[in-house]
Amino acid sequence: MFNDMKIVDCHIHYSSNIPVEEMIRILDYCDTDIANIVVVPDRAKLSAVQDALILKHRLSDRIYVFASLDASNYFIKKKTLGKAMAKYALRMREAGCDGIKMIEGKPQIRKMLNVPPFDESVWEPYFAFMEDTAFPILWHVNDPEEFWDKDKIPKWAMQQDWLYDETYVNNEKQYEEVLNVLKKHPDLKIIFAHFFFLSKQLDRLSEILDKYQNVYVDLTPGIEMYINFSENKEKATAFFEKYQDRIMYGTDIGTKGVVDGKSASLEEEKKRADLVKRYVSSKADFIIDKHYSYLMHDNDFTLSPLGLSKKIQKKIFSLNFLDFMGHTPYPVDSNKVLREIRKTVVKLCLMKIGDKSGTEYDFASLKKAYKQLEKI
Repeated sequence: MFNDMKIVDCHIHYSSNIPVEEMIRILDYCDTDIANIVVVPDRAKLSAVQDALILKHRLSDRIYVFASLDASNYFIKKKTLGKAMAKYALRMREAGCDGIKMIEGKPQIRKMLNVPPFDESVWEPYFAFMEDTAFPILWHVNDPEEFWDKDKIPKWAMQQDWLYDETYVNNEKQYEEVLNVLKKHPDLKIIFAHFFFLSKQLDRLSEILDKYQNVYVDLTPGIEMYINFSENKEKATAFFEKYQDRIMYGTDIGTKGVVDGKSASLEEEKKRADLVKRYVSSKADFIIDKHYSYLMHDNDFTLSPLGLSKKIQKKIFSLNFLDFMGHTPYPVDSNKVLREIRKTVVKLCLMKIGDKSGTEYDFASLKKAYKQLEKI
């Protein structure tokens, strides 16, 4: 709870290197009543969805899970990619997942996986399935626009190799692809992560939200979002008031464990959560130290918060996501999850045979998850 309001975080990461008990402590310390765990591909074991579902089983009334797509399909199902992804999404739903997390729109990931343009026909069966079944997507599309400019990209982003040259997808090209998908499938249920990276272009985002009623955005930092809002506070406040039913609270808690393999401290995770809550609820300007949290900024900076009404805060902090989902978390089917682990092990064995990169595949983690699920 925060200021007597329920907190539902729609954008939290989880990896098996974080013990379940530690994750529970993080959620409690950050005042998170309900969490949506968004899973991303894992090079060593394809996905951590089984770990997220084990956490969900432990906290069945508190955890939603959005599975990653099966990254192996980009290499072994190129011609039938959409059909393969649709089948996989259905299996994830049957296993107990509540939606799909698409990280494929992050340029670094798109390049690494050789993801085809989203508006190509090969994707059509997947997006048709997601629309027809109202199975929701939380979609990371692009990154802050300055990541395509070597003179403007922040130092911390450079250190993550997030400077995008001509070998990466252009951000405007990718926006065009995604909007083409929405033209074909206007009823898709989508949360665009990080405010769709359009915090500098609120008029443009407004047009999208007006046209597609099932499209939402989350407030997960990128800190540039809050700086952009602060520099145009009057317009940002008006935007939040107009679209108060379409904006969701998110934090990216757990990102450090996924990116670096090391869990952030309780204090660091809480700082991320507090920044978002403070920006939405406070009225007085506040200073953020450059060392405030992980992947934050190169210098100290001042934010001018929106100080929204309690009514709007309640929508952003919990009601919008719960209304978007329309159901309590689906139950975990341990037998179906076990079947998915067996399939993953076979795929990793085949990948290992032809892999000359020296990748260390994480069979141990899969074995551990399998044993835990057998006991459910």
